[in-house]
Amino acid sequence: MKMTEGGGWKGRPPKHVSTTGHRFASAICKSGRPTDRFRLGVSALALLMATAVPMWPALAQDAQAQDAQAQAEDQAAAEGQPANPNEPTVLEAIVVTATRLGERVFETLSGSSALSRDQLSVEMPGAPVSEIVTLIPSVSTQTSADDPGTAINMRGLQDFGRVNVLVDGARQNFQKNGHEANGTFYLDTNMLKSVEVTRGPAATVYGSGAIGGVISFTTIDADDVLQEGATKGGRVKLGFDTNGPGPTVHGEAAARIGDGADFVIAGTWFKPGDYTSGDGTEVDSAQNLRSGLAKARFRPTDDQEITLSASRYFNTFENGSTSVRNIDVTVDTLTAGYRYTPDSDFWNLSAKIYYSGTLSDQEGTGVIAGDNQSFKVGTTGLDLFNTSTFDTGAVTHEVTYGGDVFRDKVSTEDEFGSSDDLTPPGTRVAYGAFVQDKLTWEWLEVIGALRYDGYSLENDETHNDGSRLSPKLTVGVTPWDPVTFYGGYSEGYRAPALTETLIEGFHPPPVMGQFFPNPDLKPEVAHTIEAGVNLRFQDLFTGSDQLGVKLGVFRNDVDNYIDQVFIMFPIPGGYQYQNIAKARIKGFEFEASYDAGFLFAGLAGQILDGENLTTGGTLQKVPPFRAVTTLGFRALDDRLTAGTRLTVVGKKDEDLSTGFIGEAYQLVDLFAQFAINETTTANIALNNIFDREYTQYLNADPSPGFNAKASLTMKF
Repeated sequence: MKMTEGGGWKGRPPKHVSTTGHRFASAICKSGRPTDRFRLGVSALALLMATAVPMWPALAQDAQAQDAQAQAEDQAAAEGQPANPNEPTVLEAIVVTATRLGERVFETLSGSSALSRDQLSVEMPGAPVSEIVTLIPSVSTQTSADDPGTAINMRGLQDFGRVNVLVDGARQNFQKNGHEANGTFYLDTNMLKSVEVTRGPAATVYGSGAIGGVISFTTIDADDVLQEGATKGGRVKLGFDTNGPGPTVHGEAAARIGDGADFVIAGTWFKPGDYTSGDGTEVDSAQNLRSGLAKARFRPTDDQEITLSASRYFNTFENGSTSVRNIDVTVDTLTAGYRYTPDSDFWNLSAKIYYSGTLSDQEGTGVIAGDNQSFKVGTTGLDLFNTSTFDTGAVTHEVTYGGDVFRDKVSTEDEFGSSDDLTPPGTRVAYGAFVQDKLTWEWLEVIGALRYDGYSLENDETHNDGSRLSPKLTVGVTPWDPVTFYGGYSEGYRAPALTETLIEGFHPPPVMGQFFPNPDLKPEVAHTIEAGVNLRFQDLFTGSDQLGVKLGVFRNDVDNYIDQVFIMFPIPGGYQYQNIAKARIKGFEFEASYDAGFLFAGLAGQILDGENLTTGGTLQKVPPFRAVTTLGFRALDDRLTAGTRLTVVGKKDEDLSTGFIGEAYQLVDLFAQFAINETTTANIALNNIFDREYTQYLNADPSPGFNAKASLTMKF
């Protein structure tokens, strides 16, 4: 049975292809003014769409022919005969989605979403993480234009590991204290294979601390590069952006040795300049990214697989306004994985060890020349779990059990300043074990789980530790096949970070302020109630279309919520991380996807609200309402895919304590992909086509205005 990656459902998957429109890029880039670039870009996309108009009658005829063929096949099946003896039998595809248990997005009993490489290459070619995640409900980001790092916000929770960010299964725990987000990661999205999300603390098997949820980024492997039946091959992508102008060069090469091994290597060079906001303001955002990836898979037997991967991300940029620093960021990620999947009800074993290290070297310039700083966070971890299945009478059990452990080591250097106190060095170890049983009986599913978490953190002066047992219970009911209702309760446990516990010292001049450590800081405990409905329909209008809908509501009460507050004593006072008695975040999430082959559409969004139950104030990290709709078509035997995306963001009232304010805005994007031949594909993406001036909530810098992205991908 065929397995595919990404976000979809059973049946024929969408026929997205890959990459960007080079011939249009040169025309767009020759025009200097945004309005001219917009007109040229729209004209180019209109030309692509116009070529498909004569095909609509043919498409209608094709749909009728498909209906007639389907009726013939149904009749033949009823008579026990093959519809066409000369054609091979095609089995129904199963789509792997956002959980380790392999459940499909629109069948998971939790807030889960997934994006595949095919979808991203068409709708979001070359997009950064901050744009990609807008397609996922309740997931947003906090970024700074002059730092390509990204902080993930999920259901209004972010910073210090509240969202577990994984790259090829390795945790990304880098954090540097400052005026930006407290927890960022760096990723070359040209390497992406898929993005998978589980919102809330329901993901028992994903490790400690994820009270906001889990987002997992998986990079490419040989299967994504090699054409069907090939033993070696590759692809080269050449691209250009007009706003933040600069080139992208990306290459991949792969080889397969029989059924026993395959290999892939890939590299990227991306060098954009400063971008311009919608009102014409030039924003410092230039960077010089170089990254590389190498993976190898070995199959010593049919039921064993060993995976080795290594990647390096290296980026150079300038950061700061009054005090500008030259910054070099290096991210190394090493993983070794093992899978044992024999034809056995007992064994479905997965094990992984990993190392993820992020080093930020900062060189002072101008008036702070020679004032160099260095921040490094290295995370070493182990992840092990197995799934066994058995029956007790009419009830089927799927029991998953295992454990995980990781160790953070923080090293900082600041010879002339206090940054090594404000991002204090030390070590933190977090560990856990879990067991989960999924019981299935006809129309009823019950998932029960227990997870034990513990931690310890220390430096030369302070030691802190703790542990807790967290339960989970989810019930799903399918009264009739297309509809599943679910509801559940889960708890999560997040140990305080080194910075929250050990921060000490003074704010660098000219601003004065003192920070105090809090060795008595308690872990956060999340209590989440969640309910939803999954709808799955096939053959609604055309006989071969599919519709999936996922609606959910949740309420997350976080005990001992950690936030930075001002304290009066010791005089003259200062700032300290303390436990707020309770914070509450609640929301409504919606997601839908429709695919009829020649036509596709999508919808994703959320309504969130957060409150500090102790003070009655708002929680600043909870983003405003957002809805993203996508509408597109395929034509010319699926060689052309084109569409538009509308993003609507609501207003967020000003937080008087922080100054954060969110403006309402709407964005319109266009995208198109055309397969010139079997080996060459062109893409074009026209983002913010009306050159709207806006600032994404939580960001200090205005977002980019109109940008045309074009690329050409060649396979060999």
